[in-house]
Amino acid sequence: MFYKLSFDMDRVDESIEDGTNTIYAETTNIDEIEYEDVKKGFFDNIILAPRSINNWPNVEFYYSSKVSNFEGEYLLNVKRWPIIHVKVMEEFNKKGIKGLQYFPVKLIDVVTQKVNTNYVLMYVVNFIDAFDMEKSKYKYNEKYDFYTFMPKETYLNKSVCLEHDIFRCSKSVASIYVSEQIKKIVEDNHWIGFAFYEQQ
Repeated sequence: MFYKLSFDMDRVDESIEDGTNTIYAETTNIDEIEYEDVKKGFFDNIILAPRSINNWPNVEFYYSSKVSNFEGEYLLNVKRWPIIHVKVMEEFNKKGIKGLQYFPVKLIDVVTQKVNTNYVLMYVVNFIDAFDMEKSKYKYNEKYDFYTFMPKETYLNKSVCLEHDIFRCSKSVASIYVSEQIKKIVEDNHWIGFAFYEQQ
């Protein structure tokens, strides 16, 4: 079984009510970064294409400890980047999860200026032809070589996906898909912030 991974937004409202809301990184310096062949203002898209990443720049996210100082394992942030706690990275490495690279981010408290280095960007290396194109329903724009897949009518090609624990689909790169093993690691550790949506 495979799952679409996202931040657990359902938890947000409940956690605010009961006072267990985690840090929200509401601003960042990403739009100011100029990096190699990436134009200023577009660095946030670096996670959406396969590439070698060298000379990682100084990436900063900002939050207010007056709102919350509670560290979750999946960091809610304004760019919707997959940013995880270093303990998640360490556990994934320990369990032999492949197909990921990790890059440091600085999480800065605007109230105290304290720099938190407990988080990393989880860059997904695997961009694969994951969809079963015969079963799935989609529209294709030939001019822009762009696919639009229909919700609830998109199917994964299990034989292709079985080779990977985590991946993005090369025909629709926005979503991250994970294996049962990753879901189990997260649930066994009771980590906060991860949501899993079962895929066909």
